[in-house]
Amino acid sequence: MRNDGWHVEVFSIAAEIGRILSAAPTRKIWLEADRRNPLDWDKTNKALANALSSRGGQLQGQLEALLASLEGRPKAIVLVTDLEALHPYLRIGAIEAQLVGKFHVPTVFFYPGVRTGKTRLRFLGFYPEDGNYRSVHVGG
Repeated sequence: MRNDGWHVEVFSIAAEIGRILSAAPTRKIWLEADRRNPLDWDKTNKALANALSSRGGQLQGQLEALLASLEGRPKAIVLVTDLEALHPYLRIGAIEAQLVGKFHVPTVFFYPGVRTGKTRLRFLGFYPEDGNYRSVHVGG
């Protein structure tokens, strides 16, 4: 794409989650709680999910900021990768729903899942179908 003059931006969900969780002010508390009870996955996952979706929706905010920075730029495209890193914290549909009307450049989500209809997807192949997608689905 770059050879054809496109400005390609890659937004890695995994890298962004790592950045957010590494910089979280409660990180030391999480690590201590994990040392005390390393098998309490439910509590751990809830704390991490909260960190990703709270504080103004940091994950969503970073993607939104990237999209805004590219608005009006011809031949710009965003490739959103590593969506599987959202499991078990969030689903991308929750983030996409908050960004409706803010996609001003082509944005491709590399969605790890199974298409079950024209507008339905099963995230990672085992979550329930989500029919809230308005985007075009390519692949299967």
